[in-house]
Amino acid sequence: MFLATVYSLLQFDVLWVFFGVTALSLYMLPIVTLKDPFRALPWEMTLLLAAPMIIRIFTGSKIPNDSSSLWDDLNSLAFAFSISTIGFLLTVELQIYTSVRMNRAFAVFFVVVFTLAVGGFWQIGEFAGDRLYGTDYQGDNRDVMMVLVWNLIGGLIMGFVYDLYLRAMPEKRRTTLGFIHLYEVPKWKSD
Repeated sequence: MFLATVYSLLQFDVLWVFFGVTALSLYMLPIVTLKDPFRALPWEMTLLLAAPMIIRIFTGSKIPNDSSSLWDDLNSLAFAFSISTIGFLLTVELQIYTSVRMNRAFAVFFVVVFTLAVGGFWQIGEFAGDRLYGTDYQGDNRDVMMVLVWNLIGGLIMGFVYDLYLRAMPEKRRTTLGFIHLYEVPKWKSD
């Protein structure tokens, strides 16, 4: 992720630099604040975070770009998976570092809505970049709508996957990673 962020910086790709810095920050936050290198994200989440950046680097080569819209759809879906992972990490870190508490169902809903919201803002950023730099990354209206549809599909899939992921994860691992707070919301105390 670090190297992909540096590559995006060297390419002056501001949106992907922002994405990389956000992903790296969320990755490093538990390690730095808890001063425990074993609090790093599980490898599967790290892979999901890094996937769209790696795919983006490959789109700089001519081989993936020459293929039809299948490559664009794969890139959009990988981006949605990554944004969903960031949304999931946000729910976990909100519960670890703040007094916010939510149950699994709301966390899944948050992941889907977060994915859609970031996807919408990303499209606005691409539109502004296209107008400012004279590029055509965004394409036409159909391309924008397909990206948003893939964001919805990716958000729904990952919301469902993270619900299953939390259910299947052993309690000891949930506790070690700090995911225990998402498993169940304690009953509210009556004053």
